[in-house]
Amino acid sequence: MDSGPAAIAIVGGGASGALVAAHLLRRPSSPFHIVLVERAGRVGEGIAYSTSSKCHLLNVPARSMSAFEDDPGHFVRWLASRGLPAAADDFVPRTFYGRYLRETLWPRVADGTPSPTLGTVFAGVVDLSSGPQGPELVLDNGHTIAAKVVVLSTGMLMRQFPASLSGATTHPRCITDPWAHGALAGIPPSATVTLLGSGLTAIDVLLALQESGHRGPVHAISRHGLLPRAHRTAPQGREVLEPPCRDLEGSEVRSLLHQARQMMKGAGAGGADWRDLVDALRPEVPRLWSGLSGDEQLRFRRHLERLWNVYRHRMAPPVAQAVDELQNSGIFFVHAGEVDAVEDVGAALHLQVKLRARARPYAWKTDWLVNCTGPGPHIFERGQPLMDALLARGLVRPGPIGMGVGTDERGRVLDAQGQPSPWLWAVGPLRQGQLLESTAVPEIRVQARDIALDINRSLVDLGTGSSDAPAGACRGLEAQPPTAQLLAS
Repeated sequence: MDSGPAAIAIVGGGASGALVAAHLLRRPSSPFHIVLVERAGRVGEGIAYSTSSKCHLLNVPARSMSAFEDDPGHFVRWLASRGLPAAADDFVPRTFYGRYLRETLWPRVADGTPSPTLGTVFAGVVDLSSGPQGPELVLDNGHTIAAKVVVLSTGMLMRQFPASLSGATTHPRCITDPWAHGALAGIPPSATVTLLGSGLTAIDVLLALQESGHRGPVHAISRHGLLPRAHRTAPQGREVLEPPCRDLEGSEVRSLLHQARQMMKGAGAGGADWRDLVDALRPEVPRLWSGLSGDEQLRFRRHLERLWNVYRHRMAPPVAQAVDELQNSGIFFVHAGEVDAVEDVGAALHLQVKLRARARPYAWKTDWLVNCTGPGPHIFERGQPLMDALLARGLVRPGPIGMGVGTDERGRVLDAQGQPSPWLWAVGPLRQGQLLESTAVPEIRVQARDIALDINRSLVDLGTGSSDAPAGACRGLEAQPPTAQLLAS
């Protein structure tokens, strides 16, 4: 690689990419230039924070959503400074958080320290190669971006309908992606709606329908028929459970589950509940996950992952109350079962459904079917151009048991031979195979901090210069300055 000012390309401008950029801007080692490449038209949103609905709340209290782990009040102070009053324990609308991430990327000036620059390019990345001058990104508009280092932060990938329902993907009343702009707009208020899945995505769709004035019945069908549990407004016993969770060890899922249950029995007498146990376990999950064999990891995914997600990814208290009211009023119903087929019969859809409560499959009539199965970790099964290209070039390998991409403990991407890349990192959901817990801000901000530090060290080792001009940067287009694009809210 040649010397000169470094260009850092971040592929994906959702929460993960924005957090990496924020940490790079916070403690720069040289006047490098950052290019944030985002397929959608806005930065800091991704799937989670793209909603504009005020009924879609963060499922983590505001006190835990700072972009910076060492400044836990950062987000709460931002809310107050924008006239959005919120206490530290409040669950605020998710749309606020996307705006917060964008504004956290405002240019900052620090006396006596290098001043990096940040630009955005709104395009998709379809290929990434490594040559004598360093990595080069190929965009879907034909342009290229030269860089010194690259961070993959492509975020979560929504699942498609199951293979058995592949014929439903093109039906006008089968919605594959409920987050697509206007996806739910065509559903009449009195229509019967069936949600495929009963997790947080299904809850979001349910609340969005109600907000739009929907009054017809809404059914959710999932294999276990379980809804996410609710947060408690004031956690009480996490501190008591943290020391035994740090001492938790085991190479078998069954043993770990037994130990966790024993801990809960002991802590329950002191006022702690299962929420405290789950929260105390979260920091230990990557260590425990990496101590399991591939067979044990698969065993967890088959038998316990859904239960873990139900208790781990909880609903904000106001959301849980709204869902309870809809169930009690006879509008919302949850069923344990599976949908095997979809048949279009006149004005309605007939689903072939196997319910646990019935011995035989039966025909389920609905007006609309919405895919709410949520994001999935198997990124190489979906025909993603960039990931397919990286795999073909030998620049990446799938993560453990096929989840995400393989990385080392610093987030450096492993190549086909299992060697860490000197210039390619991954952050966020792409690291689920290594860490399991890698989709929430409290975990991702730590990854972003560590990756930013590692990149800074790498740029120093490369001997980057001190010119103010971006390195090679974008060929065929200019990165947009943040004033015009990044800070729009």
